[in-house]
Amino acid sequence: MNNVITIASDERITDMYNHFKVIAGPGAGKTHWLVEHIKNVLQNATTLHKTSRIACITYTTIGAEEIRKRLGGYQDKVEVSTIHSFLYTNVVKPYLYLLNDDENGISVDVKAMDGHSDNVASKWALRKWHEKANNWHIGDSLKVKKYLEGLQWQLDGNNIALRPRPEDKQGLKIRYSDLPLYKQAFWERGIIHHEDVLYFSHTILNKYPIILSHLVGKYPFLFLDEFQDTNTIQVEIVKWFANAGSIVGVIGDPAQSIYSFQGASREAFVNFTLPNQSTYVIENNRRSGTRIVELLNFLRDADDVTQSTIRHNSVHEVYFLEEDGNPTQIVQCFHELRRHLGMDSDYCILARKNETVKLLRNSNSVDVWRVFEEADSSEREPFIRGILTGYKLAMDNRQELAIKEIVRALRSNRDRMLRNPFKENQLISSLIKRSLAVDLLEYMVGELNNLEDIVFTDFYESLRQFFEVRNYGLKKITSGKIKQFSDETTLTVLLDNLTLPEEKSANVRTIHKAKGAEFQSVLLYLTDLDDVKKLVKPDIDSKNDDTRLLYVALSRAKDLLCIACPPLDTQLRNKLRSMNLIQYTTDKAPVGTA
Repeated sequence: MNNVITIASDERITDMYNHFKVIAGPGAGKTHWLVEHIKNVLQNATTLHKTSRIACITYTTIGAEEIRKRLGGYQDKVEVSTIHSFLYTNVVKPYLYLLNDDENGISVDVKAMDGHSDNVASKWALRKWHEKANNWHIGDSLKVKKYLEGLQWQLDGNNIALRPRPEDKQGLKIRYSDLPLYKQAFWERGIIHHEDVLYFSHTILNKYPIILSHLVGKYPFLFLDEFQDTNTIQVEIVKWFANAGSIVGVIGDPAQSIYSFQGASREAFVNFTLPNQSTYVIENNRRSGTRIVELLNFLRDADDVTQSTIRHNSVHEVYFLEEDGNPTQIVQCFHELRRHLGMDSDYCILARKNETVKLLRNSNSVDVWRVFEEADSSEREPFIRGILTGYKLAMDNRQELAIKEIVRALRSNRDRMLRNPFKENQLISSLIKRSLAVDLLEYMVGELNNLEDIVFTDFYESLRQFFEVRNYGLKKITSGKIKQFSDETTLTVLLDNLTLPEEKSANVRTIHKAKGAEFQSVLLYLTDLDDVKKLVKPDIDSKNDDTRLLYVALSRAKDLLCIACPPLDTQLRNKLRSMNLIQYTTDKAPVGTA
């Protein structure tokens, strides 16, 4: 890499007033470097005033929580959040009214708007969309639901267009001109999705650039972590901030770009440049032992970054196991190996797909939440999903986020009347919503550990009584498909099949949900021979994320790394051995036996 300066994670840069890009591989200490750089700017920059702050953007709320914790007493002068939260707070919430009823055809109930949420194609939304678009002829509701839930806003020249992911088209004949009508069904209720935040922000800032001048005054420094996961709309907004006067710094690793399905690309990070930009690289790996770093360097051999471990005392081998149709046995072997090597700290089992995670967790193979939604006509499913998500977040020690989820589940209209599944004409204020959310969370944390095996009917009745003593009424479950579902489904099944957007403490996760985490021991569970082939013949610079997904998974391990593979032929097995991986057999052969 030409004109790139190599620095250590504890090394400060002296020039605070130029844009910069930092390339840092896994375990390089980039979060430590970023936090120390923020402190340095706060202590020495002359362009920060009483009313100005540093904006620090991370990809996940977990990442934001970690940075706030490390900032300690400095965090009062730093706004740490995800890009969606930052733009919602500073652009969408205060200025969205400017777009209502303009030539874009946008009409959002801004009075009812309360944050941003996942795009879930609920029955009411599908019905409303079909009515607006007059396309009742489209069949296969499951395919349509997946198609609509995967919609993305994409830059198309100077415009932004709403488009499906290529893999979701599946022969569906849906007019692109009908897609905004789907969004409009939500906007009329004051519901906006995470991806809509980017669309609205881009549209507002493009149409009213004077808002940028105000934001640059408020945030003269804008630092973005995990920038390799940024999509083209976000990149353009960041460049607007730089052009308007903010000092922009981006930190990331092109080898860990794994969100192409959300519009991100490694090329966006590699090619990102601003006037007078300085570029730095941090090459050391402070996380992983010698053998693990050697394997990581093999995977990114075509890359310009070669890492060196500083943990020379961690020299455990990397192991592979062959799965023979019994995943439980593979997991038992992994734990046996951990015990043998004295690995008694944290561990994680990683897989590419949610279906594999469910298998390894012994969860229900049926999509119980989809069955719930189809059985009900009173919108109980999103309400219950929201409050149980809050409960699981609280059990993950993320109380404030848990309260926000429950507040969002208490959906009301522009007249502040609660929506389904509450009874009609029940007025609620924002203050009462939060108070109810805190009380409900306290109730669930105190009671659910003893009630998880009850059927949903009994849990819902306990909720109904909880709200009744607080003068709010939930509709009863009396008959029909929802009654049958409620009588046959336990609370445990609902909780086990509820996937959090981000997970902090789960021992079995998808690779995407382990991003930014580290564990003493890691088992990567591969179900497809193609993944093993990509492991032995990697292409880290590919447009596809496959090799980079493997790289992210393997780089979570500090001391022990195991890879579970489907049955291998002799050629693949020998190739893994030639990469210095040691086979550990399920018949409890001695460690290191080939």
